Amino acid sequence: MGVEHKRITSALLRELRTSLIEHRDKELRSIYFGGGTPSLANPRDIAEIIETANSLVPLAKDAEITLESNPTSAEVRKMQEFKHAGVTRYSIGVQTLNDQTLQRMGRLHTGAEGLAAVDRARSLFPGKVTFDMIFGFEGQTLDRWRQELETALCHADGHISVYQLTVEPGTPLFRDRNAQRVVLPNGDLQAQMYESAVELCASKGFRHYEVSSYAASTESESVHNKGYWQGRQWIGIGPSAHSRFVDPRSGKRISSVRLPDIQRWAQMCESIGHGTAKLDTVSEAEAKQEAVVFGLRMLDGLTNSQFAGVSNGQILEEYLRMDRVRQYVDDGYLLYGGGRLAPTERGLQVIDSILVEIVP
Repeated sequence: MGVEHKRITSALLRELRTSLIEHRDKELRSIYFGGGTPSLANPRDIAEIIETANSLVPLAKDAEITLESNPTSAEVRKMQEFKHAGVTRYSIGVQTLNDQTLQRMGRLHTGAEGLAAVDRARSLFPGKVTFDMIFGFEGQTLDRWRQELETALCHADGHISVYQLTVEPGTPLFRDRNAQRVVLPNGDLQAQMYESAVELCASKGFRHYEVSSYAASTESESVHNKGYWQGRQWIGIGPSAHSRFVDPRSGKRISSVRLPDIQRWAQMCESIGHGTAKLDTVSEAEAKQEAVVFGLRMLDGLTNSQFAGVSNGQILEEYLRMDRVRQYVDDGYLLYGGGRLAPTERGLQVIDSILVEIVP
């Protein structure tokens, strides 16, 4: 097991060097350790990855370095070591405070342990702790959801993410729901749960700045995730990791994804320095669509100057179906003016259906 662990860490470092070497003229604004359970890693390995990245592309003075963690006792004990390793922001997968639901999900922590982990993280990373809560579980009522979230918010630091339960095709939950062995809250009830989250978070001073994200201040917003939504470049390292960047030689926008199988990925890293499975050039049409789709996930929306960065100077009014945009503005779902398009709070709740109609 130790040898395998060392091999994976070595492959990560090799891929990191291969991927960053051509971007030396840039600056790293954030590093995000996610996907799987990075908190099970050795803190020394996390430190080595951070140091290696910084040696290749310098970290910004205020760089955000986030690590995802589950609130198990073993992972909580390592928080101090992760801080010494260079982690500056801690993200905890609390998900729900209902112990029965956590058991059904196969989680190894209780609701009380989840909140205790948040409290411990706040003592080590003040102002830089986030955790997630999920609504839409079987048997969950609106009152129970409100009580859960109110309790969770009493422990919140500067940030919280709130998600609707996603039922992925091929999962046991997907099969159980289709066979009616599991009955989840209907669409109307889930909409009420979403609205309750917005209301309760606002009452505690948390601004709803993105579809699923709430922050107590601008400084508490996720720098890394905002990078996705604002169309910044990112490099993904490790199995199944995705990247979006501008090739420094050709100037073309590139989309890539690494091999999903960890053994094949490691072998490829050892052989040629990276485990890239697929690499494509992103067309201008794709880049424009992505800019609008991601930009309108945020309450601040998208500006013409941001859009011009991917559209060869074209402005939003020349690209979008403006008849539909104006209708949504009149109906109170969108705001448009001063070169900025943004959803209202009401529009953010149904932004996916709006995008289908306004993006050509």
